[in-house]
Amino acid sequence: MNPLQQSVSFRILRVLLAVTGVGLLLAVVPIFFPASVINYLHQQLGLGEFPDAAIAFYLARSTSLLYAVHGALMFFVSFNLVRYWPLVRLFGFLHVVLGLTMLGIDFSAPMPLYWIIGEGMPVAATGLLILWLWNRSNPAVCQSSVKD
Repeated sequence: MNPLQQSVSFRILRVLLAVTGVGLLLAVVPIFFPASVINYLHQQLGLGEFPDAAIAFYLARSTSLLYAVHGALMFFVSFNLVRYWPLVRLFGFLHVVLGLTMLGIDFSAPMPLYWIIGEGMPVAATGLLILWLWNRSNPAVCQSSVKD
């Protein structure tokens, strides 16, 4: 593979991490939803009444916080891929494992088909794409052609 192809893969990887990071950062918004909004959205998703229990609201909000923190890390790393090169690969592996695990959880829950298709599979696919782009990129070559 020539340096130009490596540079293009590197740039796409940077954009993928930044866009994924921003998408995950949006999870900060539901942390502040009142219980009535959480219940309403839960019902609109066809999941029935949201449990009126402290642990349910705690889990919903803390899960959103974890998504947002993960998004912040991905966004931050996207601005200096060369420095965090091994972490980028780890993101890829973790997304594959996370996506496949979510798929298993979704089936065992059981979640609606739209949820199963829209959650675990895209996360795993993103991980595979990160790994593929990571393998196609050479940070030594890209460092000279892409400013960090």
